[in-house]
Amino acid sequence: MNIYEQLVADGWREYPNQFKVYSRCFYKQFETPTRCHGNYDKAGCQVELSVSTHHEHIMVELELTGGLKDESWMKLSNYCVPNDLLDIKKLIPRLLHIWEAANSFPKALELVEPAS
Repeated sequence: MNIYEQLVADGWREYPNQFKVYSRCFYKQFETPTRCHGNYDKAGCQVELSVSTHHEHIMVELELTGGLKDESWMKLSNYCVPNDLLDIKKLIPRLLHIWEAANSFPKALELVEPAS
């Protein structure tokens, strides 16, 4: 079974991404305490996994994009990841933990001191 078939069997859904025409992109929703501010009707947070091939080389990238509680947006990208699905799955919790940490951080604007 190739990586594309493995992803579908593992519950990932393939959708085209107009910004990544060079890749086949797969998406899966993960349970997280904090929902994406822009997609609050959906529980958890979505991760994108894009797979590109160049000659016989497979390149995989993980990405999490979401709206934070302070209404800003964050894009987390993890690239040059292994192309073995079991190894990829081990990296996803790291993205989700960073997502939660970003949402628990005080508003960025409150951290900026006014110019004197």
